[in-house]
Amino acid sequence: MRKKIVEEVRSIAITAIYFGVVFVILISWKTLILRDYHIQFAGIAKALIGALVLAKVVLLMKLIPLGNWIKQKPPIVDVLLRTVLYSLGTLVIIILEKSFEMRHEANGFGNAMSFIINHRDMNNIWAITIGVSGSLLVYNLLSILGLKLGAHGLRNLFFFTPLKSVTAKKIN
Repeated sequence: MRKKIVEEVRSIAITAIYFGVVFVILISWKTLILRDYHIQFAGIAKALIGALVLAKVVLLMKLIPLGNWIKQKPPIVDVLLRTVLYSLGTLVIIILEKSFEMRHEANGFGNAMSFIINHRDMNNIWAITIGVSGSLLVYNLLSILGLKLGAHGLRNLFFFTPLKSVTAKKIN
């Protein structure tokens, strides 16, 4: 039982670190762009919380099978399908979150959602969704590679296998 808990925490931590790094990069990029327009922006804390939440959601979603038909398709089909599904979920969650935050000013949740969808803030929502979708695509690709390479194959490939031996094996 303890081993399972440790493995779960480790899995969440690795996934959260991945999304945290990506989100910090995206937030830094956004901050630099907004500085050109003299707009102050600080969203690192929100990005890190989002990374933790997304890590847990993605790990739970990986447990949901997409059906037997997907097992007979090339792995890229699984990667793309999961990326599209997770991205749509991200879009919906962001719209719901912003609607919830704005419900009092808009006199209700429905009015807030309508305002957000028809307002210029929707461009920001699309930008966030595209950034998250890119990180989800890379995450899903790495997940498939990890499955194909075995338990520690991905880690060994990137952190322990010298590049010379990888290219030498390819040539031979």
